[in-house]
Amino acid sequence: MTALVLAVADPRPRRLYWDASFLVHAVYPGGRYHQDCYTFLERVGAAGDTLSFISSLALDEAVFSLIRLKLAEDHADRGFWDIYRENPQVIQPYLGELRALIDRLFNDPRIQVVGTEPESMFVALRYMESYFLLPRDALHLSTMTRYGIHDIVTTDDDFFSVDNLRLYTCNPRILVHSQK
Repeated sequence: MTALVLAVADPRPRRLYWDASFLVHAVYPGGRYHQDCYTFLERVGAAGDTLSFISSLALDEAVFSLIRLKLAEDHADRGFWDIYRENPQVIQPYLGELRALIDRLFNDPRIQVVGTEPESMFVALRYMESYFLLPRDALHLSTMTRYGIHDIVTTDDDFFSVDNLRLYTCNPRILVHSQK
């Protein structure tokens, strides 16, 4: 058995966990799935009947990815780590925009920012064993379980193997793979 894959155009769930990949694509105009993710985000926000959850882990991933993407736009000739190690202040121009994003997420009553608990790692290890997930994805699944969430929006196929999970996506590779 695998996750039930749904398109982002399908009816929205009542409770939804956001993977970092979704957030990055929703807010980064250069993202491959930007328009679909942004439209889904707008639909969720406009309807008001979906309570969204995003973990501090997903925020960490998203903020880091957004910094890397923006730095790559401005410094296409060199790699992120080379630039950052040489001058850590190079991220300064992006921090205001990232703070505004975090503030919006924390202040939206339809979004709950959640964290992990120390025991989450034990649950995550079980998910790693059952579904061969990497630690971060297993921690996301552990967090979802803790909050009784069965729906995730993502552009990654990492969660495809998870039983009893409803996976919302706009990634055609996942959508096609799920129809086989």
